[in-house]
Order: sequence, then structure tokens, then C-alpha cells
Amino acid sequence: MFNHKAMFALSTLAVAISTSLSCSIAFAETQEIDKKPEVIVVTGSLLGNSEVADLKTYTGNRSIITSNQIERTAVRSIDTALQQVPGIKIKDETGTGILPNISVRGLDSSRSGYAQILLDGIPMTLAPYGHTGQSLFPATLFMIDRIDVARGGASIQYGPNNVGGVINLISKPIPTDWETNFNERITFFGDSRNLFDTNISTGGAINDDFSMRLDGNLTQGESFRDHSDTDIKNLMLKTVWNIDEQNSLDTTLQYYDAFSELPGALNTPAYEADRTQSLRPNDEFKADTKRASLKYSHVLDESTYIDYGEFDLTAFGNKSSRNFQWDFYDKNKDTDGDLGSHWSDTTQEATHLRNSPRDFTVFGIEPKVSLLIDGEINQHIIAGVRYVNEDISYKLNHIDKSTQIAIRPRDWQMDTDAMAYYISNKISFFDDVFSITPGLRYEDVRMTFTNIGQDYSQDNHVKEWLPGITMGYEFSDNWFGYANAQRSLRTPQISQLWPKGQTLESELSWNYETGIRFTPTDRSNLNLALYRIDFKNKAEYDRNIGMFVNLGKTKNQGIELEGTYSPSSLPDLILTGAYNYLDTEQLDGQFAGNQLPFVSKHQLSASVLYSIQEVDLGLLAYHYSKSFADLANTVEENASGTVGEIPAYTVVNFNVSTELFKKSRHGVKVGFSVNNLFDNEYYFRGLDVSPAGRVPAPGRSFSLDLGYTF
Repeated sequence: MFNHKAMFALSTLAVAISTSLSCSIAFAETQEIDKKPEVIVVTGSLLGNSEVADLKTYTGNRSIITSNQIERTAVRSIDTALQQVPGIKIKDETGTGILPNISVRGLDSSRSGYAQILLDGIPMTLAPYGHTGQSLFPATLFMIDRIDVARGGASIQYGPNNVGGVINLISKPIPTDWETNFNERITFFGDSRNLFDTNISTGGAINDDFSMRLDGNLTQGESFRDHSDTDIKNLMLKTVWNIDEQNSLDTTLQYYDAFSELPGALNTPAYEADRTQSLRPNDEFKADTKRASLKYSHVLDESTYIDYGEFDLTAFGNKSSRNFQWDFYDKNKDTDGDLGSHWSDTTQEATHLRNSPRDFTVFGIEPKVSLLIDGEINQHIIAGVRYVNEDISYKLNHIDKSTQIAIRPRDWQMDTDAMAYYISNKISFFDDVFSITPGLRYEDVRMTFTNIGQDYSQDNHVKEWLPGITMGYEFSDNWFGYANAQRSLRTPQISQLWPKGQTLESELSWNYETGIRFTPTDRSNLNLALYRIDFKNKAEYDRNIGMFVNLGKTKNQGIELEGTYSPSSLPDLILTGAYNYLDTEQLDGQFAGNQLPFVSKHQLSASVLYSIQEVDLGLLAYHYSKSFADLANTVEENASGTVGEIPAYTVVNFNVSTELFKKSRHGVKVGFSVNNLFDNEYYFRGLDVSPAGRVPAPGRSFSLDLGYTF
């Protein structure tokens, strides 16, 4: 069982050991100084501090959504904010952001299972190896300062499951002076359906060495549909202790609890009659998690051979549970003999109720060293080791509504011990004009899968070398070009390790990327990237047989264009635009040559931010072209709604805000926003426990914001 005291005791012991061992090595670190880009910053992270300044010479395509963009583009949640980024597509299942479905570069978005999502550099997923889906998402928008999306070039340090890149959510910083903030957002969906989002935070420096921040977020109310009651509680405590000039300790403690009714999909006649109704009255979601992380940093003076360096030890853990409940139509008991109906077809009366409780206990520890060797050829070496232990319990209960007899078709357990070793060396030539960074990651993952109900177990040992290389060339102060190639791994998930003898292989990919970045000013930039993902052993869920199958080889390739422009003559005007062209293809199997499901070939987004007489205005628009819902690329919709072309859609958001009062550290800010300004109707298909039919996307809503700082 997970024990916070045990975790901290182990972490403290590891810190003591590492400190004594590292005293024989000399390290040093330069600290980043705001607004002084000429200062060299050495960190143990390829993503640095996830600041906009880090983008200029990053050797991969990368976007940062700033706090200014989040506040002024009328986004309702973290996942809707991400739709500003080229290559990212969202299926908005609830309108609240509680269950994000994030697709990166055409990789399946169901529960965001193909992106490495971090919170302040710590994995957010329930289990980094055996359960990568975000079916519990312990992050809320008010507690996030900015979002860093690195779509290439980061696989060596951040793994596994980084084929879709790395999305790092950065929480609000601890202020220097003690500060308290109160924020309230009320979203009006119509028909007396309102969602209240309340955030209270307080924090600052206790003394010269210790600071802390406490955040509390409460989201309650309804979304835009019937049967959509929502109740989210998110509490997080961050501390920073600068022990002395050479040692520091950062900690985070978090408790997250969520409940949401799930309105589910609608059959086509019901959708056309009233898209806000729900025909799945028993579908719901519950989850909770307790999370803790610790980062110890140790710095020593420079030595004869090492100019700068940093040693970090990170420990993290979570104890989590989540449970979905849903209506189930048992087509095998259909008295009319209609065996073609889908189990979630809302034209049929549900005969059973299912629920799937899952419990997770995860612990990880990662020592890492970053060394800068300055000479005729500069080198920046990052090396680390990570150990992760996962204990997953996976149950499925099946209840007959007429008799109330319950059976348990699945009672699974998976224990995972994973060791990862990685090293990279950025070698710079010609006064850092040209750099090449070879790297290597080795994953040694031992999984023991036990089918308790059928009394058998099987071992799965994954051993993979994951090489990578990045190159960057600074043509001038304004122009930077890059290229990278990397191999990525996604280990078999617990849901893919059955039936006996048919375990799927690990999914492997080679990712290639090249691009150029133009940065004429600090406020304007233009990025162009070309990318390709070659997948091997691509896993895909086959609804006809109710299990995952090996699709074989697939290809994802495309072009991403992104730019920001702020004219010097109008510094209060910021224009951004992005375009993504994405071509996908199944290379093996029955449907070779077809596109992958749910992929839009074209994505466009644009925003305008303008301030006039202390009033901030924001406009955001995004467009996605049509897509298909199945491997066969079926155009016509079937009776159950499981297949059929998904139409294109466009959404426009508008925001206006101003600061009513500002004196010293006291301030009052108000805002008004409209999401989906033109009330465009669109829908998705294939969402988890309700995959048959159309899942309506949110229509027009109005939000009122009030913020008070003191």
C-alpha cells in the first residue's frame, strides 16, 4: 500500500546518500535572470523553464501558450486552450475539461493516451507504463500559468510514450511577496445550466529561504447537456526551501477528487431533435488521487574540468482510483434477434449496467546530472536513471438490471518494475552556432499480468534501445534551423494483455522532424516544421470483437506553420496564426491505404489580442476539416452511429476584460467571454464508454469572471 511517510522517508534517505556521493564531484549552475537572455542557463531539463525565451534555439517544433493567451482567448479548460497549437485536436466530451481527449499529430485521442503529459515536469498519467490514458486528469485551468507543448526532440529524457511529444503544464509560480487571489468564473450554458469555477490561492515568502503557495479549486454545476452534474475539488501545496547557496528542496502535495455525470452519445434522430438531451441516465465518472513529489537540487563550485553543473533527485508517487459506470445493451439477449446493434446503441433499451473500478499505486525516483564543459568545443551532458513501480488493479463488473445478478468478467492485476537509463550530450561548435546532440535511452520494463478470474498470469519483459539525435544551426540572431530523429516506445497497456497467448507487442515508432524558426523581435516569430511518424505494431481498438488488435505499420506526416506578430507601432496588438496539414495512412492490413480514424487533414487557428484604454480584447478562432470514425473510412452513417464521416467545424471565442481597481498590491479584475460565438453545432464519435452515436460538442456559452488580488 502507498504510504506518504514511507515515500518521504525513502526520498530523504536517497537525498542523504546522493549528497555524500556527490561531494567528490564538482558541479555549478547559473541561475536564469528575467529579461536577460544573454545569461547562460544550465538546467537538467531539455525543456528548461518552459519560458517563451526557450523557444528561440530549441531543436524541435515547440509552442508555449502563455498566461496572457489563456486569460484572453476565452478558453474554458486546459484541453480547449490546446486547440491553438498546430497538430493538436481535442474531442470535448463534457464541456468542463474533466476528461480530456488530446490527439497530437493524428495519434488517437481517446483519454490522451499517446502524449506524455506532465505537471511541473512530473508525469500526470495514472501509470506511465501500464496505463498511459488520462482517465483521471488532476489539473484545472485556474491553477495553470502556461502550457509547454514540445512535439519533437525530447524523447531521450521524457519517456516512455512520447511519440506524440511532451505537454508540460506549468502551475502558477510562488510570488515573492505574500499574495492572495480570489477568482470566480460562472459559465452560463442556457436552460438554467450553469457551471461555477472557484479558485483561491495564497502564498509568498515566509522568510529569505522558504516560500510556499496553497491553491484550492472548486468546480461545481452543470455543463450544456442534461445529466451533466459536475463536482471537482483540487487542492495543491507547493513549497520551495533554499537550504543554502548550494542546496534547495521543492515539494508538491496534491489532493484531487472528481465526480461527473456523463450524458453520452445520441442516436441521429435524437441528436437532430435535441442535441442537449441525454439518453444514458446511468453513465457517470468518479475519481480521486493523492499525489506527492519532491525535487532536491545540489550545486557545487566549478572544478578544473567542469564549468557548470547541477545534480537533481526527483521522487514522485500517487495513489489513485477511478471508476466509470455505464449502461450496456447485451445484444446476445436480444429477443428480436437483432445482433447487429452495438452495446451502446441508444435506440435500444439497456439490459445491463457496467462499472470499471481501477486502483493505482505508483512510485518513481530519478537521479539526474547536468554538466557543462566549456572549451574549444562546448558540451552539455545530461544523464539520468529512473525507476518506476506500478501496481494496477483493473476490474469490470456486469449487472443484469432485471435480476440484479452481478458477475465480474474481468479481474486483472498488473505489477510493473521499470528501469530507464538515458544520456545525451549537446556538442556545440563555432561559438555555439552549430550544435549536435546525440542521445540514447534504454528501457528495461518487467510487467506481470495476472488474470485473477481465470487464475493465470504471464510475464512480459520489454527491453528497448531508443536512440535519438538533434541538430541545430543558428544562421543569424534571427534565423535558426533544426532537425531531429528519435525512436519512441509505448509498452503494452493492461487492457491489451488479454486473452491468454495474444499479448500485443510494444508500439514502436521513428519520429523525424525538420524546421526553421524566424525570430525578428522578442514579440514576433515564425515557425515552419515538417514531420513524419513511422509506427510499428500500432494498436487499435476493434469494436466488432471488443479488444485491441495489432494494426501493423502506419504513417503520419505533415506540415506545421505557426507565427506571432506584434508591430512596434502598435505594441498592444498581438496577432497569431497556425496551420497544420496532416496526412495519415494505414500501411498494413485489410484497409491499407486508408486514413487513420478521427484525423483532420487541415487545421487552422488564429487569434487577435488588443488593448485599448486599459480594456483587453481577445478573439480566437479554430477550424478542423472532416474526418472518419473507422479504419474503413466509411462515409455513410450506420444505424448505431459507430461509423460515418465526421463533418468539419469552426469555433470562434471572444473575450473582454479590464482591471477596475489597482492600488499597491490590491486589484479587482472583471471579464466577460463568449465561447462558440456563432453557436456552431458539431459532434464527435467514438468516446470511450459511449462510442455509438453522435457526441455533441458544446454550443454557445457565456462566462463572467471576477478576480480580486490582495
